[in-house]
Amino acid sequence: MLNYHSIGVEPGNTYVLHPDMFARQMDYLAAHHYTPLTLGDFARIIEKKQPSPERPVLLTFDDGYANNAEVAMPILQRHGFPATLFLSPGFIGQPGYLSWPQVQELSAAGWDIAPHSMTHPHLPQLSIEQQREEITESRRRIEHALGKSADVFAYPFGEYNEDTLKILKEEAFRYAFTTKEGYATPNQSPYELSRIVVRSEDDFATWVQKLSNSARRN
Repeated sequence: MLNYHSIGVEPGNTYVLHPDMFARQMDYLAAHHYTPLTLGDFARIIEKKQPSPERPVLLTFDDGYANNAEVAMPILQRHGFPATLFLSPGFIGQPGYLSWPQVQELSAAGWDIAPHSMTHPHLPQLSIEQQREEITESRRRIEHALGKSADVFAYPFGEYNEDTLKILKEEAFRYAFTTKEGYATPNQSPYELSRIVVRSEDDFATWVQKLSNSARRN
């Protein structure tokens, strides 16, 4: 489960991956017969309702940067790869972030759009009522805009506490993703699934190593 953020040029920012490196990584996945999954595929595999391909991978993007549509989507389309965007709707329309028409374009291109809170706060610093508003409103906005269920969550900054987990259960979310390093497996709590955070300072060999290590470990 690979976790990307912004695909662009911003030297020194760990969360902004150069488009050439992103394209090289996607070429590697294609050449080595990885099978990128939709969220639906992922859920059915982890629930043992469908068999897993030999090298499954979930491509996730957090926050909602405009370059996810402008740069990442065309690269993924070359390979026919689906992806998942964990979107913070409060950022919609701000400079550098997606517009709703772009979100709809991603959805139409086969991307799953899921909530990442409204305003990307540090959830454990909020009251349970504030957390609930951040989580449920982000889901409501996405479901209203796209007319599709959005019952999988990713934690802003990878942070959560017992209140967060309680809200996700009460609101009938199916899964939630952390930034704990590794592949998601059926042995993990459904609300504490691992991902490999892709960092700009990692060279290509390091990225390949992380990918293969996690696959072996799980």
